[in-house]
Amino acid sequence: MAYLQAVLNNVVNNLPVRYMMQNLKAALQMLSAANALPLVPPPATTLAMAKRKVGIDPDKWIIPYAACPVCWKLHTPEALDALPEPMCSTPDCSGTIYEVTRNAKGKDKRKAVMIIPQVSLLESIWCLVRRKGYWSKLRDSHNGTPANANDDPDFGTVRDVDREDGSGERLANRCFGLHMSVNLDWFGIFENRPHSTGPIYVAINNLPREEWYLQANVICIAITPEPKEPTSKQLNNVLEPITVEACKLKNGVKMEILDDAGTTLVEETVYGDFVCNNCDTPGARKFAGFSSHSSLVHPCPWCRCTLDNVNEPEGYHKDYTMRNDQDILNQKYASKDASGPRQKRILELHGVQWSALDYIPGWMPSKQTALDFMHCIYLGLIAFLFTKVLFAAHLFPGAGGDQSLQKKFERAINSIRWPSHITRLPKNLGENQSLKKADEWRRLLTITPIILWLAWKDGDDCIPDTEPPVSPNEVISMTHSRKRRSLYNTILYLCAGVRLLSIKAILMAQAAKGQTYLRLYCLELLTLGVLLTINHHLAMHFAMMIKLFGPVYAWWLFAFERFNGMLEWVNHNGHNGGRIELTLLRNWVQTHLLYELLLLLPNDAHPGEQALINEIIDKDVERGGMVVEMAIFQAEATLNNIMLPKQLSMKPLDLFQCKLQDNPDPNALYNLFFPYVQSVWPQHCFQRQFGNEGADTIRLIGNQFARRLSYFHKDGLRYGSKSNTRLHADSFVFIQKDHVRIPVSIEDIYALKIAPDGGPQLPVHVCVLVCRLRVLENIAQFNFLWQLYASILGIHVTLADQYELPLKSTAVCPLALIPARVSSRKLDVQICISFDHVATELENPLENDIEGNGGDGE
Repeated sequence: MAYLQAVLNNVVNNLPVRYMMQNLKAALQMLSAANALPLVPPPATTLAMAKRKVGIDPDKWIIPYAACPVCWKLHTPEALDALPEPMCSTPDCSGTIYEVTRNAKGKDKRKAVMIIPQVSLLESIWCLVRRKGYWSKLRDSHNGTPANANDDPDFGTVRDVDREDGSGERLANRCFGLHMSVNLDWFGIFENRPHSTGPIYVAINNLPREEWYLQANVICIAITPEPKEPTSKQLNNVLEPITVEACKLKNGVKMEILDDAGTTLVEETVYGDFVCNNCDTPGARKFAGFSSHSSLVHPCPWCRCTLDNVNEPEGYHKDYTMRNDQDILNQKYASKDASGPRQKRILELHGVQWSALDYIPGWMPSKQTALDFMHCIYLGLIAFLFTKVLFAAHLFPGAGGDQSLQKKFERAINSIRWPSHITRLPKNLGENQSLKKADEWRRLLTITPIILWLAWKDGDDCIPDTEPPVSPNEVISMTHSRKRRSLYNTILYLCAGVRLLSIKAILMAQAAKGQTYLRLYCLELLTLGVLLTINHHLAMHFAMMIKLFGPVYAWWLFAFERFNGMLEWVNHNGHNGGRIELTLLRNWVQTHLLYELLLLLPNDAHPGEQALINEIIDKDVERGGMVVEMAIFQAEATLNNIMLPKQLSMKPLDLFQCKLQDNPDPNALYNLFFPYVQSVWPQHCFQRQFGNEGADTIRLIGNQFARRLSYFHKDGLRYGSKSNTRLHADSFVFIQKDHVRIPVSIEDIYALKIAPDGGPQLPVHVCVLVCRLRVLENIAQFNFLWQLYASILGIHVTLADQYELPLKSTAVCPLALIPARVSSRKLDVQICISFDHVATELENPLENDIEGNGGDGE
């Protein structure tokens, strides 16, 4: 146990070695003082010995390739010792692969000038598939496929024709087929010197979503070294061992895996294929062998658009001339063995060059390259809108004191009552106009229709189509139109398009509609004289991406960026030549080995040892926006999506002592619960506390069946109540009844435990008491500028601090509240914005209906 804890704290929690050795020494001394320390075998006194004791040896799995520092041609350690000379054997390369040093014993030893650490793809997958219960977690996609066409009556007389060679078998039809996506991204690991480290990740896409992006399930297959990003040719050399093994995996590799019972090893043929090149825009181009996104002729790998078309309407048409993968591969193979000038010419004319992935049979460079939503939209279009279109054009000037547009903008943002799981925005955004995280731009766009309206509206609650005044000392370099109403109407297209395209469960009709909104947004910006970037054109292909890869939640890069952040926290010695990257890869492999070790613990292992598995998983989502997404995915895998607090109140409430707001009747709350309990358990007959309906009924006593909860989790998100002041921000939600969403505040949360006389206790049921926020009557008369898109944007306007009691509804989702003043009506309102990205429909409530979430569970 002491060894495991020391290794886990070093590997997972990134604590320094010297601290872990001190803790290990203290633990051994305590065991010795208690006469509980065995003398045989001798105890481990160093962290390295402790790792060997528990079987954590990453160097058995890592291949430290010696690489030429110029062309990055790889050599295994055995090949390094066999080289006749230190100079690189690649034609026209002047690199030196190794230098000779003398060790303490006086023997000469070859030391690689640069190393590129990698792990074997096949060995990594072999470790994964041997995990207990791994195959039971995979989505068995082949089960839903008919054995032949006649299995489905809709096929009529169509029949299968047997293949002689078995070629062309779909990966989804394989019993053991792995769908893999690959990601490459570079990040700087130092603050005081340039250093670009590039980990290559492989994710298994047919795992359950709640385990898809756990570190223990993602292979970090290689890490490219500093000081800068590799060229395409250098990257091809790095990818060569990976693609060789990928080709073998595509044809099937015999592996021993554990059966469903987890007790016997059986030999099966495991298949796998890279289905998606899932990188950011620069990484995807270099990885797949396309020209840069700044190329004049071929900036787009999916269509024939040129860089000049980006600022022309032709760049935003509905129908593009799409690029053909077969033509692309023809030019790539022509470039592979061509001379340097010829390769450069092919790159200029056709926008392609050879990539190591082109070795893989069936690889389609264009169709299997994904466009990352996070970088293109959040860090691209939205950041461009605020920094270049709004802030750079001085559309929030500071002149005017407290009534300046800048102060109005900041007050509007600072007045928002956010749910606790939402990423906050800086309070001085009007002055400090830079956001570092994609999640911050994502939240800012969600509230943009309301924030711009509050900042720009006049006394009649309208936004004038005029330019804000410019001070004599202000210099505006942007030349586009600064008319606020025109810009606001244009920005609504962006808000609606991004909202539609980023929902989890999406139809192609919704994707097409969202694509149309983005197209209108870009065309309107051109009309206003805004110079656009390549990201605006690339965003025209998201409907196609959704058709190929599914909802953007499945393939955006938040998880991979999180992995880079985890690697940044790893302690290292700062040595160049790939030694830092070797330390990072060791940490990643050690995490996998430690996780696999803990999975092999016997059933009678100490509970403390079993709890160490959860420490590894919890570390993945310890902080940041990923904790929310992982919690949502984990909740979706449960039966009722509801989790109660670990500590429940043992004392039931007396419902007759709990009074409702503005209702003096002491029986009011009990009178709400009685019909609700009847609707939850219709198979039972209930009678009131002082009723006398018969012996076969269950008497509902007001001080025995309801217990107050401080909070609950539904769909991975926490909800509080107004009775709990610490969680007051989480008490405002949308509830749903008959496909209609209603904004409410949660007044209280109850767990109902009813035990019939002489019978078993009924399942615990969670319900919430809510007050509905009163909706503005005749909202169309207020002429809010966003009203046409309200159902898409999730915006709902209610009266401030006026409540009603609904009786029944289901399905809560969080919301943010923005207080506002409708000057023309002298009316204070609260604007509710939904943070549920599962659906977009939001209509006015039709009827009033205490609320139960329908979540039965112990």
